Amino acid sequence: MFKNTYLKTALGIYISYCMLGMIVILLSSNMSFVTKQFNTDAAGISFLISIEGLVRSATLYISGKMSDKYGRKKILCLSPVFAVIFLVGIPLAPSYEIAMILSVFAGISHAFMDASSYPSLIECFPKTPGTATVVIKAFIAIGGIMLPIIIGFFVDKNMFYGYTFFLIALIFSLDGLFLLTRKFPKANEVEVSDDGTELMENKFKSQPILKKEGIALIIIGFTSNSIYTGFQMWMPTFGQNILGLNQIESLKLITYYSIGALVSVGILAKLLQKTVKPIVILVVYPIIGLVTLILILLIRSEICTIVGFFLIGLSSAGVLQMAQTTMGELFWKKKGETIALVSTAGGISAAVIPALTGMILRHYGILNVFYFMIVIFIVGISSAIFAKLRYNKIVIK
Repeated sequence: MFKNTYLKTALGIYISYCMLGMIVILLSSNMSFVTKQFNTDAAGISFLISIEGLVRSATLYISGKMSDKYGRKKILCLSPVFAVIFLVGIPLAPSYEIAMILSVFAGISHAFMDASSYPSLIECFPKTPGTATVVIKAFIAIGGIMLPIIIGFFVDKNMFYGYTFFLIALIFSLDGLFLLTRKFPKANEVEVSDDGTELMENKFKSQPILKKEGIALIIIGFTSNSIYTGFQMWMPTFGQNILGLNQIESLKLITYYSIGALVSVGILAKLLQKTVKPIVILVVYPIIGLVTLILILLIRSEICTIVGFFLIGLSSAGVLQMAQTTMGELFWKKKGETIALVSTAGGISAAVIPALTGMILRHYGILNVFYFMIVIFIVGISSAIFAKLRYNKIVIK
């Protein structure tokens, strides 16, 4: 993997996901500042996050088609442009209505990144696509680890919270310029044997069916991103309301979660290079996460919560990427479009989950938010088991 021609291209993509790992939790991590600035409450901020997810889901499929048609590089390099508008605009926005408009730009940026990055990495590393895509989660986790540290630095110095936004905007812009100079592989290039047969066709006992295993993978796209979104948003609130932690201490729960995700990526990178298929991870990881969450809710101690969120971070890392990789493997002729369907489901969850959990929090309390997450885990596990059974039936081992 490290001797690949497109290594620098991949590095640029990974850096952009490190920035995204910060962007997706910026509003929730600065909750006390932005609620005061926009004269709203936590549910109001969760609605802003929902707008980003809604716009992302609405534009992902067309973004995927554009990346197939016009090339990954052109679409990917537009992502930082829209992100910077959001990052610079939010701290300076005079009203909640302006913040809603700025969230639209964040959604477009996220869609353009996902629709071009995942197919690009699969094409950059055709022999190890699972490893290439799961590394994305490592850089998202690094972003999640770094953000509380950056916020804590500015808070300790009594500096304007917006400096965090501006710093991320600067790094994202430089990374976009770097990607403009890099070479990308040709989109959806088909390997052909000496007799003219498409090599991928020999991999299947029967053709994959989008309405069966495809739908199951799309559902996993929804549930896996719901778990990520839900925990990233509400872990600090759980720490403050249930454990009595202060703001800085509660934000460290995100760090523990992200460290778990980072550790998981290292484990997955090794497993995927051996005999473990991405489809197996889709079944095993959510089961670990479900059992851990139940223990957290039963015991409710600080040490159990710290260890538990670390384990949930570990067991949720890479699930979305494994669903996307499996979709690209099964429906390889249209990777941009089909992977975008999984990403779209994730985008819908990013729109629905903040608003829905925000309403649950407002009317029923933080514990009921996490009871709802148990339901999400169960749906994801059921879909993964179905997808695994179908995979075993149609793929030649």
